[in-house]
Amino acid sequence: MIIQDLRRYLFASPDDVPAPAPSQQAGCSSHNSNKDPSSVSTSPAVALPVAAIRSLLCVIQRTKAETMMGLQKELKLASDAMLEFANSPSNTLILGGRSHIALASGCELFMKYITRCFLELPDFKECMSQIISRGQRFSDISLAARDRIAVVGKAFIREGATVLTHGMSSVVSNLLIQAAQETHFNVIILEGRPDASGAKAAKEIYSKAGIETTVVLDSAVGYVMEKVDIVIVGAEGEFRIERCFHKMYDGCNRALNHSVIYRRG
Repeated sequence: MIIQDLRRYLFASPDDVPAPAPSQQAGCSSHNSNKDPSSVSTSPAVALPVAAIRSLLCVIQRTKAETMMGLQKELKLASDAMLEFANSPSNTLILGGRSHIALASGCELFMKYITRCFLELPDFKECMSQIISRGQRFSDISLAARDRIAVVGKAFIREGATVLTHGMSSVVSNLLIQAAQETHFNVIILEGRPDASGAKAAKEIYSKAGIETTVVLDSAVGYVMEKVDIVIVGAEGEFRIERCFHKMYDGCNRALNHSVIYRRG
């Protein structure tokens, strides 16, 4: 059931799938998406951590647990099931090229919030209601953040600039597409092995948006770096010290003093 929820939230637009609400106890399992994730070749419409948190909210709505320990056990089993699903090579396309790190980050963040909420509200039912309410608010904020990031981030791209990116981040692609409406620039994107996420993004996203794009091998990043004005990559996760990281090392960027912009999602 949790995997069905995850797939549904990943590929449905915010308007297609109603987010979990306390009054809809069966809402998470009764809705069926008309989209077949296996037939979708572009990146998911919803960020992986957001889809994971929405799926865990569905677990809370369906739970029969009467104690916080029982609820945490159910959520841990659901998180492990989603991580096992994400780690399977056969599900790479479904996840839109995203690694399991983003999903693990979302699950861990939500589990820590559950613990903190229970310490603040010892009453189990009141705590459950608060978790669902705040979880929905967090989901709404995250979905709106993609457009806000694009509005702020496009100002960093100058006319005639060369942008280096990596992977198939929906946040980065949305930023570049919006910037291309006002500014002419070209993109160099790394191929992104082993799943070739960069090559897919060049073909399925940037070429359709009319953005001049060059795909290069991952091993050639040091060669093309000197031609680049700015590097924009999606963030797979975030450390507690508020430093983001991506599956491509940023050593070359720092060595050549390039601007590195991480966009979460």
